[in-house]
Amino acid sequence: MSSVLEKLEIPDRVKEILAELIERLKEVLVNDFQLYLFGSYARGDWVEGLSDIDVVVVSPRFRGVSFVERAAMIRKLVDSFIPMEILCYTPEELDELLRENSFLREIATYWIRLR
Repeated sequence: MSSVLEKLEIPDRVKEILAELIERLKEVLVNDFQLYLFGSYARGDWVEGLSDIDVVVVSPRFRGVSFVERAAMIRKLVDSFIPMEILCYTPEELDELLRENSFLREIATYWIRLR
């Protein structure tokens, strides 16, 4: 488990899910990605049993792949019973969205880079 994950004050089960996701992303995206945690687990205001896990995956490997296909590709790496919000961007898309999208700018103020 990464030192960033170990230091987070979130449930151990969520840490395990994120650690497993990182390992699977290393295989699928050939170790060419960044992973950010946002939402209630990143802010520290999660509610046991209610909060979902929110992540942004950034990889140049998403170039030429539709948003729907990206999300499906990453979603199948995690048990379908785990509630997650997964946003997938290329580095260029993320740069553009950080300039133009208020939602992405807001989450970037507190997200936690896991990898």
